Amino acid sequence: MAIQVVRLSVFVVVAALAVGPVHAQPASTHKFEPVGRWRFFHTDGTPFTARLAPDQTAATNWEGGEHGIWRWDGESVRVIYTDGWDDLLTLRPDGTFSKRGWEPGTDRCDAASNDTRAERLSTDPGAPL
Repeated sequence: MAIQVVRLSVFVVVAALAVGPVHAQPASTHKFEPVGRWRFFHTDGTPFTARLAPDQTAATNWEGGEHGIWRWDGESVRVIYTDGWDDLLTLRPDGTFSKRGWEPGTDRCDAASNDTRAERLSTDPGAPL
């Protein structure tokens, strides 16, 4: 009887190992999903559209278009453009978004060149800008 219990226990362990580990999808540790279309505002309040793609590329339609990349920076999303602009998209405690931008050559430890609201237009980034 004891040998049968041991065999059954070994069988259960081997069977469990044969199935392999169950890989759960990691839960997002971020407060919002950045991928999609956004409305950002320039220093003078002029709106422009930004596209943050799943492959972490970014583009806007500002003055003929800006291109760059986005990445997480703590709980915010930093968008770095090839023309030298650097934007930081943040979810505020009240549920709205802000976009702070630093112009080319500005020290990122200094105050932002502009600090405006941002609006999510869609969770779908849509066609390239």
